[in-house]
Amino acid sequence: MEKKTLGFKYFLKNPEYAIASAFLGIILISSLMQVLNRLIPGMKAPWTLELITYVFGGLIWIGIALAIHDDSHVGIRSVYQKFPKKARKVLKVIHLVLFGIMICMFGYLGLMALMSYARRGQTTPALHAPVWLMRSPIVIGAVISVYRLIERIVMVFRNKDPEFIYDIPVGLEDLGIEELIREGFIKEGDAK
Repeated sequence: MEKKTLGFKYFLKNPEYAIASAFLGIILISSLMQVLNRLIPGMKAPWTLELITYVFGGLIWIGIALAIHDDSHVGIRSVYQKFPKKARKVLKVIHLVLFGIMICMFGYLGLMALMSYARRGQTTPALHAPVWLMRSPIVIGAVISVYRLIERIVMVFRNKDPEFIYDIPVGLEDLGIEELIREGFIKEGDAK
């Protein structure tokens, strides 16, 4: 198994990790500034709470794309695992297509809202930043999510989805493939 390095190429292939890391860093710094704002009498930074709110909302949408990439969305595995492999593949594709339709609808509605904010020239109260810019992670997250959903569907059709490649022991379905290999539950060459 080739070791993943966190270089520039890795973040180009997986932008949701870089965006999520940046958002978490912004939230951390803004939170620290908010605490200092309350402790130091002369320090005024009223925009920190607003920035935290917008960035956290963006982090949710990037997190959706990240969960699709890692195939770690919440599901009812106990019922799903009882189906035969071919039925699970069909169910997974149906699930991914329906989820994609929902994400497309949210992305479209988010885009319409962004265009409306831009037309009206709305700005945020404390930051005085354009609202369309602060809400743009909704659309960015939706686009990345749709891309990741299409990628997952293609993996299922090409028999490259890790769920169908390895014989994962019952009860360990929620662990990642790398972790299962590292812990010795499956071997790298144990493809079905």
